[in-house]
Amino acid sequence: MQKEIFKKFMSDKQVVAVTCNQWGDTGKGKLVDLLSNWADVIIRGTGGANAGHTIVVDGQQNIFHLIPSGILHDQNNKINVLGRGVAFDPRVLIEELDVLVQAGLSINNLKISHQAPLILPYHLLVDRISDKQQKIGTTGRGIGPLYTDFTARHSLFVNDIFNKEVFREKLTAFLQLKQSILNKLDKEQAKEVLNHPHLENGIYFDRENILNIEAIVEKYTGQYADRLRDYIVDLEEFTTKAKQDDKHILLEGAQGLLLSIDYGTTKFQTSSDCAIAGLAKGCGLRESEVDYVFGITKAFYMTRVGNGPFPTELGGQKSELYCASGNTKDEELSQYSGQVDKLLVSTDEFEQGVGMRLLGNEYGATTGRTRRAGWLDLVALKYAMQFNGSHLTLTKVDVLSKLAKIKLAVKYKYTGEDIFYAGKKITKGDELDFFPRFSEILYHCQPIYREFDGWQEDISKIEDYNNLPIQVKEIVDFIEDYTNGKIDVVSVGPDRGQTIFKI
Repeated sequence: MQKEIFKKFMSDKQVVAVTCNQWGDTGKGKLVDLLSNWADVIIRGTGGANAGHTIVVDGQQNIFHLIPSGILHDQNNKINVLGRGVAFDPRVLIEELDVLVQAGLSINNLKISHQAPLILPYHLLVDRISDKQQKIGTTGRGIGPLYTDFTARHSLFVNDIFNKEVFREKLTAFLQLKQSILNKLDKEQAKEVLNHPHLENGIYFDRENILNIEAIVEKYTGQYADRLRDYIVDLEEFTTKAKQDDKHILLEGAQGLLLSIDYGTTKFQTSSDCAIAGLAKGCGLRESEVDYVFGITKAFYMTRVGNGPFPTELGGQKSELYCASGNTKDEELSQYSGQVDKLLVSTDEFEQGVGMRLLGNEYGATTGRTRRAGWLDLVALKYAMQFNGSHLTLTKVDVLSKLAKIKLAVKYKYTGEDIFYAGKKITKGDELDFFPRFSEILYHCQPIYREFDGWQEDISKIEDYNNLPIQVKEIVDFIEDYTNGKIDVVSVGPDRGQTIFKI
């Protein structure tokens, strides 16, 4: 039944995209896996090695950061591409390819855009040192510094590693430009950072200049270039031909719109545009060439990793500080083992958030880091849909099946000092029906909720939308009315078969 519905749903589409309407961690990987059976080409167009996704290889769970989620379909002649908007770290990709090769899996159809900006040891070094000082909550993968250099027209590109003298010349000029920054670094701290395996265990360290140019040249134009040479492609030429050949193309988004450099909560953002416009550009396409966007939305709750405003967070500032302090899944499981039901009905919102996190297994794939949890924010969702389109895919709908009541934020109450925003004065006590992306405002926005009855039954085996509990459908209808959107897909479990197409 669902296979026929899926076939009908996809019948008029050639290029589709998977994006996130929240702060990431919404289940994009499941949709990409499902759609990979339909797609001939899977392109990752933005982000870098700053988000982990789990791929099971030879019965073992492996956390991959850079390689596209569709790589396991390579053996079925599916082409996976790293696009021009990806912050490309050759060491990370080679490490991930080695895992796949050792498991006997095919990687013959992988492609890499020759125009992808190149992460250098400098980017990793300054990212890790600056994050210790500023506490933005970056992953230390060098992506922010790279995109800064890309915007300033200072970056090197994948194509450069195949031209040794060109690479040396560009790298020398680049590091001369950065020498004043390097000179201000504590040499012992720099040495410690450069000794990390992500920086080839210290081979790039130079006591006088911090970074050794020749060591970088030899590694990048030698080992890295030799390993990656056969995968390089002109992305725009490739995508143009794929479209002409009527290939099905899937664009794999990274992170989420509320983290976008263009649309996310100010200061607490990633360094690329996570909206469909940025994704399409990074994949070598125009936004107008995308036939359909799966706007992934975790429901009926949401999460955030790292610092930044989160109006519906259960536990508020206490939760933000708790999750920022390094608490992990193992520690939380040890402390709250067997207490989920008790936590969910606690009068303490912080404890409710812990219960929600445990229910949804909301922990970092790589680090086990706790994700901040709270109710679904429809004000933020409606804002995100301005840039990602009106079609929604709801994921993890089964997670909150234990709850008697579900809350959705429909407005904010402003609690800060008077402030001017977008041509209007906002005064303490005002109710806001819009999403002010400036953090100095959003931190003072308290949610106003609409409450719904929960369904309190297992929905994970339901295959037909009409068979979902009336309480679920009432919430779905309300979200559609509130956002002027259309919910086309409802996910009720982690397996691809637990996906309901509502058509």
